[in-house]
Amino acid sequence: MPAPTIFVRPLPTTATNERLGEIFSEIGPIKQCFVVKDKGTDKCRGFGYVTYSLDEDAQRALKEVKDYDGQRLFLTTAKKKIKDKKKAAPEKEPEQKKDKGFKKIKLKARLIIRNLSFKCSEDDLRETFAKFGTVLEACIPLKPDGKMRGFAFVGFKNVSEAAKALTAMNMKEIKGRPVAVDWTVAKDKYLSTRPSSAQAKVVEQSDDSSVEEEENEEEESEEEKSESEDSTVEEGDEEEDEEEDDDGRFRGSNVLLLFIFLRNLSFDTEEEGLEEVLLQYGELNYIKIVLHPDTEHSKGCAFAQFKTKEAAEKCIAAAQDEAENGGIRVDGRKLLIVAAVTREEASKLNENKKKVETGTRNLYLAREGLIRAGTKAAEGVPEADMAKRARFEEIKRAKLKDIQVFVSKTRLCVHNLPKSVDTKKLKSICLQGLKGTKGVRITECRVMYDKKPEKGQIMGQSLGYGFVQFSVHEHALNTLRYLNNNPDIFGPNKRPIVEFSLEDSRKLKIKEARKQSNKVSPVQQQIQERYFSGFQTKPEVEHVDLENGKKRRKVLPMPSHRGPKIRYIFKFCNCLPQVKPSKPFKRKGGDRFDSLVEQYKRKLMGNADSMVKRSKWFDS
Repeated sequence: MPAPTIFVRPLPTTATNERLGEIFSEIGPIKQCFVVKDKGTDKCRGFGYVTYSLDEDAQRALKEVKDYDGQRLFLTTAKKKIKDKKKAAPEKEPEQKKDKGFKKIKLKARLIIRNLSFKCSEDDLRETFAKFGTVLEACIPLKPDGKMRGFAFVGFKNVSEAAKALTAMNMKEIKGRPVAVDWTVAKDKYLSTRPSSAQAKVVEQSDDSSVEEEENEEEESEEEKSESEDSTVEEGDEEEDEEEDDDGRFRGSNVLLLFIFLRNLSFDTEEEGLEEVLLQYGELNYIKIVLHPDTEHSKGCAFAQFKTKEAAEKCIAAAQDEAENGGIRVDGRKLLIVAAVTREEASKLNENKKKVETGTRNLYLAREGLIRAGTKAAEGVPEADMAKRARFEEIKRAKLKDIQVFVSKTRLCVHNLPKSVDTKKLKSICLQGLKGTKGVRITECRVMYDKKPEKGQIMGQSLGYGFVQFSVHEHALNTLRYLNNNPDIFGPNKRPIVEFSLEDSRKLKIKEARKQSNKVSPVQQQIQERYFSGFQTKPEVEHVDLENGKKRRKVLPMPSHRGPKIRYIFKFCNCLPQVKPSKPFKRKGGDRFDSLVEQYKRKLMGNADSMVKRSKWFDS
């Protein structure tokens, strides 16, 4: 049995035959492999074909090959190409009519599945709907970047099987998400039910909105224009158009009534948690949380589309409850919900409204002083400086993804400083740009140096950047615009790169706590003042009782003590050091010698007590 051809999509524009064959050849030997390219160019149109020598290898590739250089792929078995040539033989006309009739039967047994989870694959759809009958088709349309559109199509062999699946699976969960199942509608009937403005939009985008046409476009690259005229459009295309216009710009007033705009969301709120709350008021088509383009974090607002106008009005009315525990709450925050408006109406509302920056992170200042390659400001700038600017911009974007980091309104960061510029010179350069401005005050100015100074130097080598902080935001802004990319400061080959400094709120809190701990309390300050402020009189006035019973104010005499203070404890003790009396000189071992002499005398002359005192010779 010959192996089927595999249809591969979506491929990047840089895809080549060699790389595609290299990826799929890991499964088994390839008979044929190529990518479809635009005429006259080498750019890939986004899809290709792979044919294996063995059927087992093709079935294995459908399950194991998942991506092309990091881009997710969706593999299906390619359909046989049916050519509809103008010079076809008369005998083939009945077959063509038969094919068109079969196509109509196929469309009648075709379902659209909305609100589909992004975790669901085509194999999961086939497995889910196979219990209701023979599934001929399971298709999940994709965006150009490879992401799912949120809906899918399932085709059955006959209408009865499709009806059975619609009844059983409508509002049932697939991959943990409730889906809405409905019949697909032909293009002519679908356009007749839409407003004229919406019809024009569908006609303009018919090449991209029809799934049938997308398949023909991928399989027959040379006949895409002729196939687009016979294609059908499904109701899911309206969802595609509305998902692309999630910023409030929607076509058709009837469709706009289904949309609501939600504010005051927590930054940690996810679409699944928000959906659980809103489903209490009616069925939803989709929910979209608005993300900041720079930080990729939630902006605290979202859009949601209900299936009915009544559900949207019910949700808005519930959010208007001003009671203490009323309103709609998600993650502990009360939501502010209003009806969505078009972009034109939103611009009219903001015409007379002065824009006030309410964000505490000052992200609008992050672009101040930005110079992009190819702009007029980049003319004459050295390549080394442009490379530094690009690197600093990437570092800034990475840091701003942390919601604890904000842009200072008064502190500047000056890069690309020469090694000879010190703190004093940097301060004079900053003041030079504010000549004639009154009240200029620089609270901080420092050039960053290496911690290890060179031999013979007090400070280390300059790191080439510094910080300058002003007391007023306008002074900092004017200094930035004067210094940034100015070729007259350090020369045209080394221009200053100035931007508002990024601050971390966590580190600032630690710094403030350290500053507060080093402060002297008022009680300690009063105690310290007593030591150096001198003699202090008592605030109370003393009175003396007189003999007649009256009182008078006590008259304090002049101080009686002068000179140095002699404290009480030193009055009754000898403060002078006492000199110990010197001992008489005594020969070492003298006592021992004297005792020996006395001992010998006793032996020779007897006991001194018993001896009688004899007279001397000279006494007679």
